[in-house]
Amino acid sequence: MTTPRSGAAKARRLVSVAVGIALILGFTAVPAEADPSVKELEKKIEKRAEELEGTIEDYNAAREDLDKTKKKIKKLDKKLAPYEKELDKLYDKAEPIVMAAYQGQGLTGPTAMLNSDSPEAFADKISALDGLSAGDAGLIGKVAKKARAYKSKKTDLEELKDEQDKKESDLSKAKKKIEKEIEDLQGDRKTTIKNETGADYVPDYVPGKRGEVVRHAMAQVDKPYVWAAAGPDGYDCSGLILDAYRQIGISLPHNAARQYGQATHIGKGDLQPGDPVFSNGLKHVTMYIGDGYVVHAPTFGQPVQVAKMDTAASPYYGAGTFL
Repeated sequence: MTTPRSGAAKARRLVSVAVGIALILGFTAVPAEADPSVKELEKKIEKRAEELEGTIEDYNAAREDLDKTKKKIKKLDKKLAPYEKELDKLYDKAEPIVMAAYQGQGLTGPTAMLNSDSPEAFADKISALDGLSAGDAGLIGKVAKKARAYKSKKTDLEELKDEQDKKESDLSKAKKKIEKEIEDLQGDRKTTIKNETGADYVPDYVPGKRGEVVRHAMAQVDKPYVWAAAGPDGYDCSGLILDAYRQIGISLPHNAARQYGQATHIGKGDLQPGDPVFSNGLKHVTMYIGDGYVVHAPTFGQPVQVAKMDTAASPYYGAGTFL
């Protein structure tokens, strides 16, 4: 006599069968997607930055086109104004005569007559009316024709302006969207680096040559200060700047004052990552990396480090750029 299996035994048998089927068919568990690495995030920033640059150029072109169209409309308005003014005077003269002639015929005004397609048609319609000469009628027709021509051009330009307005608006939205994506990617990158290194401050990832300069200088953090050295094992202040810029093919003198002489001088408010900041009577130079921070080789006994610009570049002398 066969003993019925218990519920627990049946459950174990079903699990065993399921596992066996999975092994036979080669099913495997899908691993959780890993967070992107710093390098992957930087590649994404580079890509979106390229897209942003193209979008900004398209936006600038669209804005220039729109400005040109607005100027054309303004110019047409100036040309149209005297014709409209003259028409107002002539219509004021013609309206009571036309109204009197059409009284009782169901017309509310002289609109139909005054909007004749040609000066000749207008003159023909109004010449039979007493009180208005054929000369006045012809003049109204001619002025009206000229005004209609300008208005037609203006209508075309206003339609073009509407299209350009929309294009500018669409590009502005696309620009803001990309900027937000880059901002989020920068935040993810900073968080990843801080978690991996324990750094208090991480500068934004900067694409292009400026970024190469900043990243090279940042890679030297914690290397010792060595007088008259420009790497790779140690640096003095101007040697760090020299070494960073030679990575992108720019040759600089190994002297802070002479680097200042070679730089294009800029104001504090114009500083961008990679720009040199000079202090202490041109006896010290640091590199701006963003958010009010610099990277520099301070002095004997202090390694290459990141510091607040107001502290590291004091007393401030000036700023420059090589790019």
